[in-house]
Amino acid sequence: MKALTFKIEHGDWSADLQLPADYDLDDLAYAILEAVGFECDHAYGFYDNLKNPYHSKQEYTLFATLGENAKPDDPGVEGTLIGTVFKPKKKLLFLFDYGDDWRFLVTCTGEADARAFKRPKLLAESGTPPTQYPDIDDDV
Repeated sequence: MKALTFKIEHGDWSADLQLPADYDLDDLAYAILEAVGFECDHAYGFYDNLKNPYHSKQEYTLFATLGENAKPDDPGVEGTLIGTVFKPKKKLLFLFDYGDDWRFLVTCTGEADARAFKRPKLLAESGTPPTQYPDIDDDV
């Protein structure tokens, strides 16, 4: 069984993840959020326009999975296998929480053998992860 490895980047924080190629983009989204320490409490999507996701030619969103406000050619995140979307060196923007606009660069860094594990795996992490909900008391 094939797996894909990814580098996830936001500011000075980065994480290396490995997932089986037959996992879907929804699984990748959850793995990213778990690695950064965010709650999955907002909508998200993957986009090929790294600077302006709203002008992407290729997009995969939770909206399409839920049947809401999606482009007609958006296949959604659930059921769209990462092995069909990503190959080594392919980059997509992961946009989480359209209000707070959290943007993570997702780069497929290679392929691996997936027999050694059965779920997403955090291989490495560096830098300081962003804080999803900074403590309001810090501003007072």
